[in-house]
Amino acid sequence: MNVEPRFNSQALPPLVVMTDLDGTLLDHHTYSYAPAMPVLARLKAAGIPLILNTSKTAAELEALRKELKNADPYVVENGSALFVPTDYFGKEMESTAQKSGNRMHVLGALRAEILTVIQKIRTDEKFLFTGFADMEVSEVIAHTSLSETDALLATTREFSEPLIWQDSAHQLLNFEALIANHGLRLLKGGRFVHVIGACDKGKCLHWLRERFTDSCGARPTFVALGDSQNDVAMLNAADTAVIVRSPQHEPLVLEKRSSTIITEEIGPQGWANALTQILDETLT
Repeated sequence: MNVEPRFNSQALPPLVVMTDLDGTLLDHHTYSYAPAMPVLARLKAAGIPLILNTSKTAAELEALRKELKNADPYVVENGSALFVPTDYFGKEMESTAQKSGNRMHVLGALRAEILTVIQKIRTDEKFLFTGFADMEVSEVIAHTSLSETDALLATTREFSEPLIWQDSAHQLLNFEALIANHGLRLLKGGRFVHVIGACDKGKCLHWLRERFTDSCGARPTFVALGDSQNDVAMLNAADTAVIVRSPQHEPLVLEKRSSTIITEEIGPQGWANALTQILDETLT
């Protein structure tokens, strides 16, 4: 992606914004971020990093990051892997791999390992679910309303497996306990339950907070925005948490009691309103 990193590793940014995508920055149904465009421009003008932290795959994010001209770190598949543009923090990261011009830091499990475990458990215990690995592209489109191109990108998962759970809630608890014996965990998103490794979006926020602190010599203030259960760890880890209202469910309940905003509007309009309020207070 031909976008130069814009983070000045010598200066502490006014804020670092970390955001979920589906149902938060992107409309749950249309995937549009149009209401957020003025605020996105304001973040860029103020030199505030915008870190996308999503259940989406790295392949899915490529086109969106180009549209947004986003050159900041990003997180894929519910905290399973972090990508940091080369030299973003002014020095190389340890224990990473190079991929697509970024340094990759894997916190989760490989999808091949996940599929081996859940397929055996399904066979042994007769659980009823359908995963991405079981679906044709047309079925992914039906469940996500994505275009064919985007649905294909959504299937290029490397560290997780989304499931449509078709069994009882009790059986879901049994399934969750069984996969935990293999070092895996279950995470509820807006549309799917996701099987991932021992990771979450919050661990990625902590990891990036340490990198920013090391580079800038001071601890940055993180604002996190999300709407679904898979965002809770990220929201709890942030200095300021923004719970974006969803048309699908009631607002999240966090352990964190202070510095929490619940938006009045849903999706990207709620996202934009909350960040406008925060930026007005921070940049004046």
